[in-house]
Amino acid sequence: METVRKNKVSLINTLSTDASFVLQHVQSNSIINQRDYNKLNQPNHTQEMIIINLLDTVMGRGDETCQKLLKLLEKEELQKNFPQLKNLFTPDQRSHDQRSADQKGPAKPTEIGEYKMSSEPRGVCLIINNMDFHSPHQKRNGSEKDEESLVKVFKWLGFTEEVHRNQTAEQMKTILRTHSRNQHHGDCFVCCILSHGSADGVIGTDGGKVTGADIYEIFNGMYCPSLINKPKVFFIQACRGQQYQPMVKVQSDGYKEVKGGEAKVKEEELETDPVQITIPAEADFLVARSTVKGYYSFRTSSGSWFIQSLCEQLTKHCPAGEDIYTILLRVNKEISEKTGLHNMNNAKQMPVQKITLRNKLVFRVPQ
Repeated sequence: METVRKNKVSLINTLSTDASFVLQHVQSNSIINQRDYNKLNQPNHTQEMIIINLLDTVMGRGDETCQKLLKLLEKEELQKNFPQLKNLFTPDQRSHDQRSADQKGPAKPTEIGEYKMSSEPRGVCLIINNMDFHSPHQKRNGSEKDEESLVKVFKWLGFTEEVHRNQTAEQMKTILRTHSRNQHHGDCFVCCILSHGSADGVIGTDGGKVTGADIYEIFNGMYCPSLINKPKVFFIQACRGQQYQPMVKVQSDGYKEVKGGEAKVKEEELETDPVQITIPAEADFLVARSTVKGYYSFRTSSGSWFIQSLCEQLTKHCPAGEDIYTILLRVNKEISEKTGLHNMNNAKQMPVQKITLRNKLVFRVPQ
């Protein structure tokens, strides 16, 4: 990545003489996909702008993608069209990883670094909490407790919290677009969405849908360059409204065995959450969802199992320097050991994470 970054200006000057030629070869070599190609190849963009956006996209996807681009630029066909490329890169400019790959003998173990987490504030924690919906979606009782817990924890972790309640789909999109266009000076961006959901995305209070592209893709390197190489974290607590089941018996949160009888049960609310929205392919994303497809997502008057467990585990283990992946494993374990009753059948919940982080992400508690 450093080779591309250090030579970015020269690459822009060289490749912008024929941006269309570059895009075609980059796509045909699977460095970008069709969707990327369509976004980059905008008729109202100058050739220079197209190359700038292309390089930002490639760098945003990490060292492996950067190496693919460098190998492409070494090909005869590319260097014939852009003779300046022959003198642009020297062997010393190649990345350490690439040199190691060329050397004979056993490869050295890859060292895992840690994302910088020292800015003040650490970044923005955006919370969108939809509780009151137009029919047929029912009110999400207990979601205010999730909001309170998230605000408390991320404020303690040094983030600037921003809360929006009861937003329509278009209002949600506007909020997300605004943040993607902002200049992010912090080390991290966190977004928490609490709402009903569907197979296509997350539901606004008006019943409109916010898709994965609306949520994630606008924060990639092309649209949000100030977050390149910074972790972008999304926590999604959402349900499938049409399968909402009120007044379901749920075992106690501790799910401890009680001698001489069953654990105490109480009537609570149950929501299902497949939310199969697309996960970004770019580097430095973490998307944690409350449950996998086919499982249930429990929300009680005290908040949802997922968000409450997340906040509790962050509070317990961030001071010890534990990374977010390990913390989410703790959340998975805690929630998987709980059991609810749905129509007299045992109902389980299992959170799921999709991660393209390239370093350890540790939320360092400000001193």
